[in-house]
Amino acid sequence: MKTIGVIGGMGPKSTIDFLSKIISLTPAKKDQEHLNMIVYMNPQIPDRTSAIINNKENPTKALIESAKLLQDARVDFIVIPCVTAHFWFEEIKNSINIPILSLLDITSKKIRKQGKDLKEIGILATSGAIQSRLFENAFESGGYKIVYPEEKVQTDYVMKGIYNIKMGKEAAEVKSLFLHACTQMIEKGAQIIIAACTEIPLSITDKDIQIPLIDVNMALAEETVRFASNLKDNST
Repeated sequence: MKTIGVIGGMGPKSTIDFLSKIISLTPAKKDQEHLNMIVYMNPQIPDRTSAIINNKENPTKALIESAKLLQDARVDFIVIPCVTAHFWFEEIKNSINIPILSLLDITSKKIRKQGKDLKEIGILATSGAIQSRLFENAFESGGYKIVYPEEKVQTDYVMKGIYNIKMGKEAAEVKSLFLHACTQMIEKGAQIIIAACTEIPLSITDKDIQIPLIDVNMALAEETVRFASNLKDNST
C-alpha cells in the first residue's frame, strides 16, 4: 500500500469531495484497510485562472512548495484535485522525485473507453483552463472535437457558478447555471460532457443531463485508489 499525497485547497470543498470519493471507493471492511493519506490543504495558492488570464500572482512557487512538503513527508505519490493547476503540471513534476498522477491523462483515458463513435466532447471548466488549451492538448490528438460554452455563458454562468461555490454558496443553488451551459453545448453537438473543474461535480451529476457526464474528481479518485493499492488496471 502506498501513501497518497494530496495538494488540496483549490478549493476546499472540492478537496473534501475528492477525499470522500477515495474513502467510498476503497474496499475496506475496517479502519485499518483504508488508504494512508497526507493532505496539504493549502487554499492560499494563488488563483489559477487569474494567473493565466489576467497575469495575476503566479501559483507555481506555491504549488512546487506544496509538492515538496508532501515529498518531505514521505508520501509515495502526489495527486492534485484541481484541473487548472495542471497548467503547471510539468514544473511541479520536475521539482520532485516521486510520481505525480495527471488528472488530464486519467480523464483522457476514461474518454477513450467510452467508444469509437464518441467524437465531440463538451467541457465545463474554468476560463483559465480553456485559455491554456489543456483539453485540446489532451484530446485533439485522438481525433476529438472540443465543444465549449459561448463566451458570455462561460463568464456569466460557468465561472459565476464555480466562484459562488468557492464563496460558500451551496452547490444546489448554482446547479441551474451549469445546466444552462450543458444545454448549450449539447445543442452545439456535444456527445459527452466533462465536469472539468472539481467544484462542478459538487453541483451536477450524470443524472441531471441526457448525455454522459464525466466527474473528474471521481476519475482521479478511482485511479488514486488503484495506484495506491498496487492494483492492475484491467479496464483496458
